[in-house]
Amino acid sequence: MADDDHLISYDKMKEQVEKEARAFIDDLPVSVEIPPPALSFEKGLTRISFTIKPMSESVLFDFIGSIKKHIANVRIHSFDEGYFAFQALNKNLQKTDGIYDNLKIEFFSLSTSSKIEISKKGNLSQEEVSLAVDLFRMANESSTDDPLSRLRKLGSTVIDGAGMDWDYIAGYEEVKRGIRESIILPLKNPDVYDTIAKKTRRVFESNRPRAVLFEGPPGVGKTTAARIIAGETNVPLVYVPVESIMSKWYGQSSQNLAGIFDACEDLGGAIIFLDEIDSLAGSRDQNMFEATRSILSVLLRKLDGIDAAMNTITIGATNRMGDLDHALMSRFDQTITFPLPNQPERSAIFSNYAVHLTPDECAVLGERSDGLAGRNIKDICEFAERRWVRMVLVKKLDPEAPPFEYYKQALRLWTGGR
Repeated sequence: MADDDHLISYDKMKEQVEKEARAFIDDLPVSVEIPPPALSFEKGLTRISFTIKPMSESVLFDFIGSIKKHIANVRIHSFDEGYFAFQALNKNLQKTDGIYDNLKIEFFSLSTSSKIEISKKGNLSQEEVSLAVDLFRMANESSTDDPLSRLRKLGSTVIDGAGMDWDYIAGYEEVKRGIRESIILPLKNPDVYDTIAKKTRRVFESNRPRAVLFEGPPGVGKTTAARIIAGETNVPLVYVPVESIMSKWYGQSSQNLAGIFDACEDLGGAIIFLDEIDSLAGSRDQNMFEATRSILSVLLRKLDGIDAAMNTITIGATNRMGDLDHALMSRFDQTITFPLPNQPERSAIFSNYAVHLTPDECAVLGERSDGLAGRNIKDICEFAERRWVRMVLVKKLDPEAPPFEYYKQALRLWTGGR
């Protein structure tokens, strides 16, 4: 059971359940109509119930998995045909006093009507409320609610990398080589990797990487590289920003992250790109909120645990590698460092965004842009273009490409006159 500190009043619980249920119902197709949960508080007993479709064995086990995810200690109260019940235990497993006052989850699976009923004497904990909401969602998932729809509901973006190649990232030859070896080759040739693993291991275990860390300052091409990988391998890229996972509800953030991994597995495999992963899974050596600890626990399990995502590769991106938890760091098969570009690479980046400039002009810009990332250089080129457009409109000139001088001025303004 959850700690008593997390108990919430019935009115607040009712508000949360109704709000989340309504949001779920509103996202369903118009043709799908389901009633919201029924909530009551009578004679000191909190009760939440909702109708469900007739349960298959696999659906029941999905429900059980959700119960175990939310409730630490639970026992089977009844497991008869048409009626399944689970009873939460006391935190001290040796004590049985008042056990029947704890949370009880009952499944009534009948030919005419089926429902789930959740009850408890007194108020529910936030984790128990999250379980009720989770079971309601699971019970009413529409057949049209495909993995892509679930990912969008969880705030993730499925990015198409088609048409992108390594020309988008100038230089970085060592980085590109590492990416090809650690990610692209395994994704494009899984059978070869598995065949070799079967010939070398007493007990077969995949030797393909499941997690790679991209480390480097902002703007050096980590996200662009992930898009190129997706394009080259024809594997969906699921971009997961921090804000799409975090929730104000206790326990919901870790559920969101688990849901993203599960949806990617249902896609048949994907590339999950966790941007700013240090914000999700900081070091446990520092002060850590319980919600963040729960997120880290899910991430560790999904990367290398009993319920690990087998067909999905995870790319974590960070510019603060020192803040990452040590256990999480051990889950990454390889770390690929994206440094700031050197002078020839900066010149090449300028030539990507200002193709009309001569090699000598790009070399000058590259020399004067020490310490800048590729994104900075792109911003400088766009700034030069916008200033030139204003000149073209005011002077009524032909819309030609900006002259070299405009790029030098833009760079000078960006760097503070260096």
